[in-house]
Amino acid sequence: MVATTSASKPFRVAIIGAGIGGLATAIALARLIPEGAVMIDIYEQAREIKEIGAGIAFWTRTWPIFRRLGIFEELEKHLERKIDNEKTLPWKVIKSDKAQWDDIFEFYKTGQCMHPIHRAAVQKTMLDALPPSVQVHLSYSLLSYDESEDHVTLNFEGYPSHECDILVAADGIKSCVRAQFISKRLPDQQRSINPVWGGTTAYRSLVDADKIKQKFPEHIALSKIMMYAGQGKFAVSYPIMQGRFIAFSALSTDYSKKDTTFDGPTSNEADKDYILSLFSGWSEEFLSLIKSADTCFQWTIQYLSPLRSFAVGRVALLGDAAHAMMPTMGSGAGQAIEDAYILAQLLSKAVEDNIPIHRVTDAYTKTRQPLANLVLQKSYDLAQLITFRKQGYEGIDDADQETMKQLFRQFALDFEQLFDWWEMYPIEAEVEKALNMLL
Repeated sequence: MVATTSASKPFRVAIIGAGIGGLATAIALARLIPEGAVMIDIYEQAREIKEIGAGIAFWTRTWPIFRRLGIFEELEKHLERKIDNEKTLPWKVIKSDKAQWDDIFEFYKTGQCMHPIHRAAVQKTMLDALPPSVQVHLSYSLLSYDESEDHVTLNFEGYPSHECDILVAADGIKSCVRAQFISKRLPDQQRSINPVWGGTTAYRSLVDADKIKQKFPEHIALSKIMMYAGQGKFAVSYPIMQGRFIAFSALSTDYSKKDTTFDGPTSNEADKDYILSLFSGWSEEFLSLIKSADTCFQWTIQYLSPLRSFAVGRVALLGDAAHAMMPTMGSGAGQAIEDAYILAQLLSKAVEDNIPIHRVTDAYTKTRQPLANLVLQKSYDLAQLITFRKQGYEGIDDADQETMKQLFRQFALDFEQLFDWWEMYPIEAEVEKALNMLL
């Protein structure tokens, strides 16, 4: 299981999935490992890679990785503000489930800010950054894989089998690789094969900012990243595409469906009147976002039961295939980028120093699993807090003014504590920790 390379036999990396995590892995490997020493193949089941999607966000901690991938400057062109280390306002949090909304607090964090960007811009930038040496195979649907001592065999539907030295699964929340990985390596974690549905559905859209300005010229969502908290429901909005649009996501939960499995399409066009009925009684300023949307889409929010390992032997899971989480913290895509960068750093070192692959996957999972699973849990906990399901907030709607102020102060403390992982796990320290495991 040694990472051997030569002029005639480069190290072979197979990446399943051409989403953000898979593309980031390919770019990182191509930049870190000399050309000719590595062969990178991406296998994507779709017939074409479409630049689609609505808003996505990356915290400041992700952007140094983008710089090292050589895509920082291009991505920064699409941001509302430049990347800096000043004290910034990631979120303004308000209680919005009544006609008159209440300020809860403004969440400031020195050196950390959420930077919204259109998903299509990220995807296009990454596709453009792929060097010619990276081969992208479309319409390749993986059926199974077979792992041996010195390689992995990939079995595709309708195509010949391919071999690789390491299989990187970036095939999303319904990962085919994860299902087989668990059956082969983690048989006691069958519950993590399929994602869990907590009863939450998100309703999303991009709203033309000019429509909002017509009725609410000073609408707070035009200039700030907003979090709207409410009993059993919440929403997030932020300006995007140089302020021309506002991306919003309004989430509602049917708690009777907690910890169930969702059957059916996870994304559909949604009826706007139905969404308005779900959020009936909320502040008019918030409802104006929904009313101004041309089209809304519903998205079933699913997540994984935490895995105790993301990689064993010659197989590694990353992104949603390893730790799909609720979107509450805006950290799912960022965690996938961190997966990709650390795995690429480890593989580069292994190729350079002829280190056995099992040591790479062991270092990868020991580094990434604790943090990614922590963020997975904290994303769920944040959803509980901002819907006032956390213990201690049950009677907030019946509280008098002084009690309400006390609850809001406690809310701010609880909220900030959920983001303590930023300081606990700085990205460069995580890279160094991983590489030290190979010494």
